[in-house]
Amino acid sequence: MTIEDDNYAEYVDHPRYGRGPKYTGLNPDSMAPEVQLHWNSTSLREIALRLHILTGTGQEWYYKAVLDTSEIKRIPNTAIIADLNRQAAATVQVTHYFDLKRICRDCRKPFIFFAEEQKYWYEVLRFGLDSDCVRCVPCRKGHQVISHSRQRYEELFHISDRSTDENFEIVDCCLSLIEGSVFSPKRLQFVRTVLNRMRSSTDESIASRLNELASRVRAISS
Repeated sequence: MTIEDDNYAEYVDHPRYGRGPKYTGLNPDSMAPEVQLHWNSTSLREIALRLHILTGTGQEWYYKAVLDTSEIKRIPNTAIIADLNRQAAATVQVTHYFDLKRICRDCRKPFIFFAEEQKYWYEVLRFGLDSDCVRCVPCRKGHQVISHSRQRYEELFHISDRSTDENFEIVDCCLSLIEGSVFSPKRLQFVRTVLNRMRSSTDESIASRLNELASRVRAISS
């Protein structure tokens, strides 16, 4: 159940799960022997305390860790139960997922890595439990677009006799990578060279597309 909470008004909206936490009323005790939380939902201090309580060992680690002040990112009462049989093999499996507070690595905006999303990652997609979510959804999509653009650029770059459409595509990829700060603006020289070779065409549709790309070049140059 999702409950509106003003504390999360500034969080990035997830297209499927929304902006605020999905409260389930489940909040397992992290110190209970039968509970094992994902490393991204706990802290060094809590892990050390758990080791100290459950095994009576790790005192040295515990006393060093009590100085750790890192915030536990999980949101209470948002836990869902994991299916251990569906997780990828791991040294320590996870029994519960929590909604987690996150700061996006790219845009620096806060977002929630939802428990249901984690369940999908680790049990349907079978990502390793060592993986974590570091970007909000919009930035993840942008990152995927940039990755695809770079791969496609490399493919097209090694074609010696590119078609008109392939030239348009490589220019678009190159500009996207410059705009995404993956490529240096120095690559604009390559873009200008390709566009200049195409300007001899009298096809109006080609001229229109050339003008659109030239506008992007001018925007980057300025």
